[in-house]
Amino acid sequence: MDYRPLPDDREDEFRAFVTYAFRPESGPHDPDEEIPEPATIGDPYGVFDGDELLSVCRHYWFTTHLRGATHPMAGLSAVATPPENRRRGLVRRMLAESLEAYRERGYYLSALWPFKHPFYAQFEWATSTTFLEHECEPDALSFARDAAPAGTWERLEADDWERLAPILSTHGADYELTLDRTEEWWRKRVFTGWEKDPYVYCWQDESGDDRAYVVYTVESDGEKTLESHDVAWVDHDARLAALGFLADHDSQVSNVKFYGASDSDLVHLAPDPREIETKLHAGPMVRIVDVEDALTALDYQTDESVVLDIEDDLADWNDDTYRITTTDGTGTVEPVDETADATLGIGALTQLVVGERTATDLATTGDIDADADTIDALDALYPETTPFLREGF
Repeated sequence: MDYRPLPDDREDEFRAFVTYAFRPESGPHDPDEEIPEPATIGDPYGVFDGDELLSVCRHYWFTTHLRGATHPMAGLSAVATPPENRRRGLVRRMLAESLEAYRERGYYLSALWPFKHPFYAQFEWATSTTFLEHECEPDALSFARDAAPAGTWERLEADDWERLAPILSTHGADYELTLDRTEEWWRKRVFTGWEKDPYVYCWQDESGDDRAYVVYTVESDGEKTLESHDVAWVDHDARLAALGFLADHDSQVSNVKFYGASDSDLVHLAPDPREIETKLHAGPMVRIVDVEDALTALDYQTDESVVLDIEDDLADWNDDTYRITTTDGTGTVEPVDETADATLGIGALTQLVVGERTATDLATTGDIDADADTIDALDALYPETTPFLREGF
């Protein structure tokens, strides 16, 4: 068996695998069905036995923000194996090969949206974003409409994507793992939908500055629901404008649903927070591909020196003991033959690095073995943040 890029003439097989894995209720894949634009981004790969395709996945090549700098991060999706090929270790083989391919290209971080978190946790991807889902009647947001400053809303088309990028950049600056969206991503994943295109509206203040946007669809299942998967703002006033825009749909829809980072609660903003149902969800998972490259690339706020024993069963190049030394914001990482100050798996290290969990958190749940001084040092090196990887892929 070997793992290699999927030729263009095998695209129908790829889509048949993915359809069966994620939409089996739709019936067998129709090879004459037009490929939706969102599905044309990324590079399809497969595990082959000779010329027989056994399992598939898709790779994306992102730039993400983490601890004050930008970093390359690979996205993994569409992992699919037909039932006749399952229980043969194909997914493990494909994931291991994918990590090696990422490493060869210099992508030392990887991310995915799991169909089940425990499945990918066994391969040491770790939950690295939690997010909030808010749902309510439009009137529950009327307070925002009344409090928002004057401004105007305008519906945009795909050619206007550059107006939205600065808004996302400003909003995303508060969160780790915000991606730098390419023009292709804006056009094919924001302005274009899989089954229908969304509405995209932008808010300008009285000075004519773009300060918020909302991307949404309206679904009908007995009652109409406005659902926004992408909303961003530059400040509190712009957030009020966005919430007020949702409230303005009270004559059209019964409910509005929208998503935000784990710190985007409305408890202290809405007059009656009980009118807004909020759920906390586990989101995408992230994994360090290469320990040395990832830890060296980070910016540091304190000078420390610790020795970590990292356990990684899937990527053997990471399974080693490393000394991490930071001086004047720069880190050096080198394998050493020394007694470790701490022992942890690559998944726990990933959560530590992206700021989803602190060393103290990991110690509390037994995901790191270290003494109190080492925990304090790691808390200083990798303080808690709020990761929010909002893109679906």
